[in-house]
Amino acid sequence: MSTWQSETLFSRPKTISIPIDQDHELVKLSGMLDWRKLIIVAMERRAEVRKSTSGPEPEYRALLGALTLMSVKNLQYRDVEDLIRNYVPARCLCDLLESDWSPDFATIFQFQKMLGPAGIQQLNEEILKFAECKGLADPRELMSDTTAQEARIPYPNEAGLMNRFMGLVEKKISRLRGSFDKVKDKVRKAVTKTKGLLRNAHLFAKGREQKRKIEKKMYHTAKEIQSLIASTIDSGANMSSKAAADLLKLNSVMKDLLPQIRHFLTTGFVAAKKIIHLQMPEVYAIVRGKAGKSVEFGIKWGINRIGGGFLSGFLIQDGRNCSDTAFCMESVRRHIAVFGTPPVEFGFDRGGDCDSNLKRIKRLGVKHVGIAPRGKKKWSVPEKLENKIKRARAQVEGSIGTIKSSRYGFTKPRAHSKPALVGCGHRAILGFNMRKLVIMSAANAT
Repeated sequence: MSTWQSETLFSRPKTISIPIDQDHELVKLSGMLDWRKLIIVAMERRAEVRKSTSGPEPEYRALLGALTLMSVKNLQYRDVEDLIRNYVPARCLCDLLESDWSPDFATIFQFQKMLGPAGIQQLNEEILKFAECKGLADPRELMSDTTAQEARIPYPNEAGLMNRFMGLVEKKISRLRGSFDKVKDKVRKAVTKTKGLLRNAHLFAKGREQKRKIEKKMYHTAKEIQSLIASTIDSGANMSSKAAADLLKLNSVMKDLLPQIRHFLTTGFVAAKKIIHLQMPEVYAIVRGKAGKSVEFGIKWGINRIGGGFLSGFLIQDGRNCSDTAFCMESVRRHIAVFGTPPVEFGFDRGGDCDSNLKRIKRLGVKHVGIAPRGKKKWSVPEKLENKIKRARAQVEGSIGTIKSSRYGFTKPRAHSKPALVGCGHRAILGFNMRKLVIMSAANAT
């Protein structure tokens, strides 16, 4: 009986030579961008965040190419590592065609962590200036809008938050020793009790009153564990490890959340500025009033769209649910900070309409302020320009929808902290602008 022979007659080559498609978008980006200016931004950012300049310098060119690849393709770190190692256009983008080296996922992660949201935003501003120099972007036209960046978190009900707290406490405390050994049994019993109560609330509680009774029992259990952890920490426990620091932060967040949970269980109304996530307490409930989605859980962004379709994004009041009236002024200021001059035409929706805004924006140097009027008021610009601004304003909504798609991943990214969430937002906008560069350059060439 013969056996299957998997070996071939000739050995397979370890290296191959294939032609590079010069029309591939990654290849075009590698030869189009001014990498020297991007490297200067990364070097300046490293000098800001590092306490010491000792140690080897990062491979800026390759790592900026990796960041570009993540932005354009909406990839995770391990996927980027694999593509750079085995995909020719990706190696061309990172300028590694003549090298056997490629960055691993940990190096790419540390580089982007070093850049932070502010660094990625600065890179995006350099791309906008580059597009202006090439005649692809027209900063004389500015259209603005607000949008919510949703976080990838479960719906923040009281029972779920308390159950999540107990599970995280058990996980963190299992890695600690010393004073925490005395409370581990109590924590395990409390976690088991909480899981049972949550199961009863989901499966067997009939009516709101029964659920409230079960949630009150969960509240007392969570409060007891929170107080127990606080007293253990105050007794002089060793808090030098990362797990201890995480437990301290978690317990502090829960201390603020427990009165908010009690307020809801007592009154039936959600407390003001309620914490909706234990590990990202900085995200907010943003009331949007949309059909089918009245509330979005995340942070609020301002989006500026300039002539040519390029975008820039920023947070107002640290991402809180601020009024459009306040954002309206800030969008023009951010535009001036990037390009050095005010736009000639500015458009915004009716949320920013007020007499003071019109006067202040004109004082900044904007010639035509096309804010949609409320009620039966007339536009402050001529009818021809009004129609132009309406068409341009509609394109802002389309651009926001594009960056929120799975291609760029602006909304619900895989981020477990607010800085990572903001960084993913800037990275999505960066990918949108880089792809817009390729498309506009090809259109102008023809």
